[in-house]
Amino acid sequence: MKGYQFMVTLDHVQPAVWRQIAMPAELDFYDLHSVIQTAMGWTDSHLFSFELEEAESTNRIRLLGDEESVEENFQQAQHFMQSPPEKGSYEESMFQHFIRTKVLLARDIHLDTYVEEIESFTYAYDFGDGWTHQVKLEKIIDDFEYDAPTILAGEGDCPPEDVGGPPGYEEFKRVMKNKKNPEHAHMKAWAKEQGFKAFDIDEANETLEEEWC
Repeated sequence: MKGYQFMVTLDHVQPAVWRQIAMPAELDFYDLHSVIQTAMGWTDSHLFSFELEEAESTNRIRLLGDEESVEENFQQAQHFMQSPPEKGSYEESMFQHFIRTKVLLARDIHLDTYVEEIESFTYAYDFGDGWTHQVKLEKIIDDFEYDAPTILAGEGDCPPEDVGGPPGYEEFKRVMKNKKNPEHAHMKAWAKEQGFKAFDIDEANETLEEEWC
């Protein structure tokens, strides 16, 4: 069975947080989302998207997890078709941006539709906190030997959910580092409630196996 090996790196955090994962090529982008969630340590509590750019054009592909957002995009496209904006207007510039973006449902698009031609793309999670990850296809695996999607390597702890994006995470680390900080005890208790914990590759792979086998 054919497979893909990806490197997933969380943007704007130090020290670096990354995971190297392998999964069957027959899976779809919603499956990739689910694997990234478990591998990184997120809790799948927010919306997500994949953002891909076609190499030979300015067109973009946006893959979403929820049908409602895809339907809203379709309705907006219908509106633009029926009432084209005036040339040179702000609405016309927004229209040009809109028509260059193909919006699809992630679960409808298999990985092999795009990843062998577009080897690097962005995975966004929690649009409020604004977390982005760079996803790169490292290798096509001719004979996928695992029973489930698997984390091959990784470093760094996943930030807590709802911490406030990269700036909030920096503040979180500053407080957690200083036990004398008056906010330390409260922050530590809050982080525990959020499920914040150190990355454990064996534990994460056990969870993947439970999810997929």
